[in-house]
Amino acid sequence: MSKPLRMDRGIDIGTLKLELKDYLIQEEKKHKGNLTGVQKDCKQCGFCCLRQPCVPTPSEFNNIASYLHMTPLELASRYAVVNESEKGLYMLWARETQADVVGKFLPFHRTYDRGYCIFFNKNMHACMIHDVRPRTAKDTKCWEKKKKDFNAVWTVEQVRAVVPNFNPYDGGMYVVDQNGKVAMVFI
Repeated sequence: MSKPLRMDRGIDIGTLKLELKDYLIQEEKKHKGNLTGVQKDCKQCGFCCLRQPCVPTPSEFNNIASYLHMTPLELASRYAVVNESEKGLYMLWARETQADVVGKFLPFHRTYDRGYCIFFNKNMHACMIHDVRPRTAKDTKCWEKKKKDFNAVWTVEQVRAVVPNFNPYDGGMYVVDQNGKVAMVFI
C-alpha cells in the first residue's frame, strides 16, 4: 500500500516542498557567494530570514510585543501566522509574501511561500526586532547544515490567549488516499 498523497486544495504538497527546496538552493548560492573560508559568524546576508522565519515561544512573543509597544493581539494581527507541525501548533513571523494571512491559521500550502521574514529589512540587511529576537534566531547559524531542534510549540490555549478567535479546525492538511478519497487530517 503506497503512502497517501499530501494535498491541499488540489495542490500536491510534495511538489511545493521540492520547488521551495530548489529555490532555496539557488538563493543560498547567491547569498553566500561572497563568503570565503570557514564561516564562524553572521555576515548579515539575510539567508536565514529567507529560509525560515524564526519561531518565538509564547513568552518571547509577549516580550516582542512589549518591545514594539503593541499588545500580543496587535503583534499577531500585523506580523504573525499560526502553523502546525507533528509536534503541535506554533506562532511564527509571516513571510513578506504572507502579509495577507497575518493573524490567521496559515493555509497548509502557503507554508511553502517564498520571501523573507516580515521583520527583515532588505535595504539595511537587518532584523527589525534584533534586540529581542527569539532564541530560534539567536541560535540558528545558516551556514551550519544540521538544523537545531527548538521547542517553540504552543498549545491551543496559548494561541487563543493571543488570538481569541483562533479555530484550530481551520488548519490541517488534506490527504488523498490511493482510492481518491479525500480526508482532512489534523496534526
